[in-house]
Amino acid sequence: MMAAIATFALFSCDLELQKEWEYVPEPFGNRPTGMSALEWMETINNDPTYLDANGLPEFKYLLEAIERTGLEDLYLGQDTTKTYLLLRNSAWNGNNQLIQNMAGNRNYPLDSISNERLEHVLKYHIIDEYLSQPAIPKNDAFLYYQTLVPGDTGSIEINKRLFDQSIRINTSIARIGSPSTPSNMPSTSRGTVVNLHNFIFTNGIGHQLNSYVRYKPF
Repeated sequence: MMAAIATFALFSCDLELQKEWEYVPEPFGNRPTGMSALEWMETINNDPTYLDANGLPEFKYLLEAIERTGLEDLYLGQDTTKTYLLLRNSAWNGNNQLIQNMAGNRNYPLDSISNERLEHVLKYHIIDEYLSQPAIPKNDAFLYYQTLVPGDTGSIEINKRLFDQSIRINTSIARIGSPSTPSNMPSTSRGTVVNLHNFIFTNGIGHQLNSYVRYKPF
């Protein structure tokens, strides 16, 4: 579900996350990990080298949400057409992030949010199409895709920033020397930029986010 209207954006990183495969600087992406999205996140969480600023495994909350909702098959399956927007811990327990906005206090445990609402969060962060950073045209076009949330509220808007090639989600097209082009998403939506791109799994591709996105409140 891809409708072009006008521009794109985003980011770059040289972080080597595993010694088993060679990281190539963006926008060219990684070599395949040889693992499913779920297996890769579990591998990262089991490696004490990869911790967040609080000393927690980087995907602690995302893996807990997957387990609580019973959606493991979505991250393990053999369908290679999915794009996973992988929420790092900061997207869950940061200021003005998921737990605070859904439960009222960022320090509350994840089980303070119902499984039904968590399922909505997870499904909105999976796009039903393989979306690599290099494949997105850059500059002056919004592209629209369908997440695993059905209907209009499952729509997600993508653009790629000309300057650094980073993917932008549900947010404006930034320009130099002229006003930004505003997003066409509703006022209830929320956007961000991708922090790390192009993690190639056996069942799709993943991009890491430090902040969550939405069409409307979960």
